[in-house]
Amino acid sequence: MSSAERAAQALTQLESYDLRILQAIELGMMQHEYVPFEEVARISGLNFSELEFRLGNLDRLDLIYRQKEPYLGYIMNYTAYDCLALNALVKGGTLEALGPPVGMGKEADVYEAMMPSKRKVAVKFHRLGRTSFRDTRRKRDYNADRRHISWLYQSRLAAESEFRALKAMHGAGVAVPEPIDQNRHTVTMEYLEAVQLSDVTELDEPRELLLDILENVRKAYEAGVIHTDLSEYNVMVNAEGRVWLIDWPQYTASSHTNAEEILSRDVGNVAYYFQRKYRTDMTVEEAVAYVKKGLSR
Repeated sequence: MSSAERAAQALTQLESYDLRILQAIELGMMQHEYVPFEEVARISGLNFSELEFRLGNLDRLDLIYRQKEPYLGYIMNYTAYDCLALNALVKGGTLEALGPPVGMGKEADVYEAMMPSKRKVAVKFHRLGRTSFRDTRRKRDYNADRRHISWLYQSRLAAESEFRALKAMHGAGVAVPEPIDQNRHTVTMEYLEAVQLSDVTELDEPRELLLDILENVRKAYEAGVIHTDLSEYNVMVNAEGRVWLIDWPQYTASSHTNAEEILSRDVGNVAYYFQRKYRTDMTVEEAVAYVKKGLSR
């Protein structure tokens, strides 16, 4: 059973005081590697005996980890963080039910979900703790100037970053999933009835699809945003040949010092993929020129 599925199950066994304790640990983890017992008590407002009892229950549900030395302290795991996010999304009227996973990746999991209106949506859980802590700190601009940052908080910053990008891109007419809500390390967005470009076996008009992708890269660039990690793995295509660009947490501004290099790498990844798989004749230089200035079809 996945972390989010365990969280959905655990939520049925948690009371408001349990969630208050998890929220206290969440806040404490911004300053502590392990949150001292006394700090959890202070933030939660619970007396020591009540807190000890409920921490024991949370431990039995495998939602927290405890250290005894050099001091008694607690941290939460991803299942607990999933609980807090799902609880907030349900209480806020965004979600009614969590469905099956539709994608499990290195840094995120995506699930089907249902809104109270019965609209099917996708919920993305960022999970940066699956990669090297130092590596993700080094690569992510949104971690700048933070001396202590937990993997859970990094994942929250990634979700916030992606949600900002999706809102900006959707507003600029870029083909991205419609952003719906964001809480902690989760982003709720439009569910796409589509597959990754990498999984498409054949295309009737590969050059046309390539140009559609580049057109959206151009719109994003004109709106001041570069994806920074564009490839066949984060372009979605439906049965009618419509495309969407996904996975935006690492986006950067087109005013970035290395914008030219980053844009060329993004565009080059896609152009080279089409050259290799579909024998298209557009060069990387022509693809970059289209994005920056436009190219006649």
